[in-house]
Amino acid sequence: MFLIPKRSELPELRDFPSGACARGELEGNLDDLVLVNRYLGNGRAVLKQIAAMNSETAGDGFTVLDVATGSADIPIAIAKWARQARIRVGITAVDIDPAIIGIAREKCASYPEVTLAAADGFALPFGNQRFDYVLCSKMAHHFADEQVVRMIKEFARVARRGYVIVDLRRSRVAYCLVRLLARLFSRNRLSRYDGPLSVLKAYTPGELAALATRSGTSIFTMTREPFWLLVLAGRVI
Repeated sequence: MFLIPKRSELPELRDFPSGACARGELEGNLDDLVLVNRYLGNGRAVLKQIAAMNSETAGDGFTVLDVATGSADIPIAIAKWARQARIRVGITAVDIDPAIIGIAREKCASYPEVTLAAADGFALPFGNQRFDYVLCSKMAHHFADEQVVRMIKEFARVARRGYVIVDLRRSRVAYCLVRLLARLFSRNRLSRYDGPLSVLKAYTPGELAALATRSGTSIFTMTREPFWLLVLAGRVI
């Protein structure tokens, strides 16, 4: 179909170790991602799912694990929301790259609700059902099918209630838009190259749903959010 191109297998620049780029360049890319998440609805999509899941229980608080947290903008958004709603929340944010965790730690200085650690999302150093919810944003497109199935299984293992995976939705229109925005609003080499490529590497709703089914771990819903976002929300069995 013309509007849905074949999925790209090219690596993004951020798929290489962070030592391949200067700290300033890495920070600039993370700052660009924060802006994208804020204005194109990533944070709203996550909070929408968390609020819906949490309303199903009578508890007055919950715990969250955010995998591949980047500069921890999603944990910060959850912490702000929980403060306003007077809900107790404990958030653990992990990333495989210690350099990124160092950047995130500076961003989270005013948020004691957030604990940061370096960890691999495919082998999380936590016990079964350790957190109420597990989150992961804009990361699934970096991986092949079998890796995504493995990732979903790992998220379901450490989640008590459910998991939320937010990613881009592959589309030729989205690719053109993201490419234009990257050229207009960023001078960062990583953002300009990786942003458009991320769209071409993303899954379609049918593809991601098939992988969730193969994981055999949950009852899930697949929803489309504005600006070509795709949300997989699983209730753990």
